[in-house]
Amino acid sequence: MKRTIFPLLALALTGAATGLALVRSAPNPGGFPERNRHAGPDSARVEAFLGGLKAADPMLCEMLADQVGNFWNSFGDLGVGLLSDGSRSWESARDSLYGPPTDPAALRRIARAFDDSNPCVRRAAAKLLGHGHVSEIAAVIREGLKSSSARVREAAALAAGRSDGPELTEDLVRATRDPSVAVVAMATWGLGELERRESVDRLNELARHDDVRVRRAAAHALGQLEDARALPALHPLLKDADEGVGVLAAEALGHIENAASLDPLLGGLGDASARVRAAAAHSLGQLQQPKAAAALGRALGDQDERVRHAAAEALGDLDDLDQAPPELIAALRSADPELRRAAAEAFGNIHDPKAIDGLAGLLGDPEREVRRAALRGLAHIEDERVTPYLLKALKDSDREIRKLAAEALGDRK
Repeated sequence: MKRTIFPLLALALTGAATGLALVRSAPNPGGFPERNRHAGPDSARVEAFLGGLKAADPMLCEMLADQVGNFWNSFGDLGVGLLSDGSRSWESARDSLYGPPTDPAALRRIARAFDDSNPCVRRAAAKLLGHGHVSEIAAVIREGLKSSSARVREAAALAAGRSDGPELTEDLVRATRDPSVAVVAMATWGLGELERRESVDRLNELARHDDVRVRRAAAHALGQLEDARALPALHPLLKDADEGVGVLAAEALGHIENAASLDPLLGGLGDASARVRAAAAHSLGQLQQPKAAAALGRALGDQDERVRHAAAEALGDLDDLDQAPPELIAALRSADPELRRAAAEAFGNIHDPKAIDGLAGLLGDPEREVRRAALRGLAHIEDERVTPYLLKALKDSDREIRKLAAEALGDRK
């Protein structure tokens, strides 16, 4: 049990050990506070945090590493919603870890963690460093990329990708030629995170790499760039022997949103992997090509529920769809409540009067979210037959549904 709670104790203790007391943040109704509202951690706090992670249960370590830099600010809650005997003495320690590291000693401690035997600690350290200002961390990252240790170079590549620093693009391009495949894969991922289109040619080359980790990273990165020059490299990856590569390639094609990907993604609906089929269906919706409607309609009969749900949602995203495929209307009567909801939401975009009877039948559905989706679908259909159903929805037990019905009726007057 002591191993499990140590990281949380470390956060509390570092606030006292360093003598750094930060004022509780004031409310900020306008949005998230800026990253630099809080001073970054000093070396003692970094030492306690990374030491706590190293001693922690592996699952908790990974969970905390996931959250480095994510919503660790105080938003001025002033104790509302907290248990009465709860202590917030650790709050300033947490907030400092959200701030960008600038203390030279803290930066050196983070850099040393790049060679830690615990991969979770290396990941947390890389994220802490990447959270800093590029002008202050670039030298540390570049030094790490030149290390004789492959795991240090890999962690440095992770930090570079997290940094949002375009000036590190060339450093990562060079790292994609590293003798360690692990470093190549991480540097490839990092290029995607930096979103610099000048790296598209190198990423296209990496999409043909022998190692599956690199191909996965390249597919993801090319999607982040959203550059049509990546299409010739991504289309073959849809048929990759590795399922993960196929999924990431399909997702990337959805991000790029180019009509030239219509046929490859339609082919992806027939892939042996349900995950690839679902990703292809989702991306077809992002392409917004009405020519995909018939194939997506057939995908509503797929044996895998993920594919059926993705196909229903994609049909709702298609532009200028004059008529919904009959399979989508049939999906309103599905035994699967999630498919009924997805189909109903799709009709909120399609506005097809042929769906009125099917949507009206869902106003008595036992699932609240299905009833809400059906009502929204009906509200978007300009047909006088809809009005009685909106009046019926005014008596629903759900307050949100009654509110939606009243708004819809008001819009029709």
